[in-house]
Amino acid sequence: QPLGIPRHGPPRRIVQTANDVIFFYTQYADGGGGQGEYRIIPTDGRKHNPSRLETTYMGYTVGRWEGDTLVLDSVGFVDSTWLARGGFFHSDQMRVVEKLTRQGSQIKYEVTVEDPEVLVEPWVMSPKILRLNSNADAGLLPERGNCEVYELEDITSQIRH
Repeated sequence: QPLGIPRHGPPRRIVQTANDVIFFYTQYADGGGGQGEYRIIPTDGRKHNPSRLETTYMGYTVGRWEGDTLVLDSVGFVDSTWLARGGFFHSDQMRVVEKLTRQGSQIKYEVTVEDPEVLVEPWVMSPKILRLNSNADAGLLPERGNCEVYELEDITSQIRH
């Protein structure tokens, strides 16, 4: 299952358009699982839609710019993920605020979590510094994609490891 936010950590690759940003994540971000996930985050000034009731692993995120800092505000999480390794749990009332600030060839990634059902005070993750990779192909999936066909003889019986 996906690791969820904030456990997945910072994105591997960021793509920005006029109205949104897209975050691509890599597999096994903290050694605990997950696959190549992505998030499409609107940055067009919208607020959270209170009628949106679904919960997901990555939450429901809206973004805004505060000067040179991209601020992401996420709600609507399933309660089966962890904040960090080792079972640091949360409820479905969790709110995550991520801040990404460009500082030259680096991005400072900060996360604050509020959860009135579990936390007495906000949990602040240690900031991470992301370094710009000048390789134009950095973070891209191989052309064959991230799925491979194997164990063809077991498909009909659905035997798995």
